[in-house]
Amino acid sequence: MHPEKVKYKQHPLDFNLYIFDMGNVVIHNIETLDKVAQHYGFDEAELREDYNHYAFPLMDGTIDSTLYWQHVEHQFGIRVTGDPLAEFFRPVWNEPMVEIITQLRKRDKKVVCGSNTYAPHWEWLLAEGFLQVFDELYASHEMGISKPSKQFFIRILDAEQISAEETFFIDDYAENTVAAEALGITAHHYESDAALHNYFKAIL
Repeated sequence: MHPEKVKYKQHPLDFNLYIFDMGNVVIHNIETLDKVAQHYGFDEAELREDYNHYAFPLMDGTIDSTLYWQHVEHQFGIRVTGDPLAEFFRPVWNEPMVEIITQLRKRDKKVVCGSNTYAPHWEWLLAEGFLQVFDELYASHEMGISKPSKQFFIRILDAEQISAEETFFIDDYAENTVAAEALGITAHHYESDAALHNYFKAIL
């Protein structure tokens, strides 16, 4: 079976800025709602449907997780202790992506994290050293805006003082890569390690 191909004409070192999404790209095992539902006896489908109404406000930082869990207690009539979003968040490295990031940085390429995230997850990642592989960090809840908003990418480009044409972006959500491409960023919709590993094989 042949490895998946990536269509980009540019050599993988032709870019000057590389933006990596975090969840389900650089780390795996990020799902928490199933564990929360099991622990507290929630119906998982009901909890997930409710949570989806609050996901973007949490990622934008307009509400914090404490307020969300207060809402859950009221909505479901179950006492919630602590912050389950952090308590049940135990991701693991996606080693092939870490290898690509490491090799890019060894070649003096700027590699940053551009992630839709929540404060408790981000704080856990910081504390456990998962974000040390990057040169710079851009978290949605700190920026006040999340993907797929074009402003998410514009703010990163402005902060890095770099053009869209010099930028390569990797994300597991197609709508995020479409938004990046609309700005002129070369974007890869991540679905497996094989395609990116094949594209970056010249530097691995």
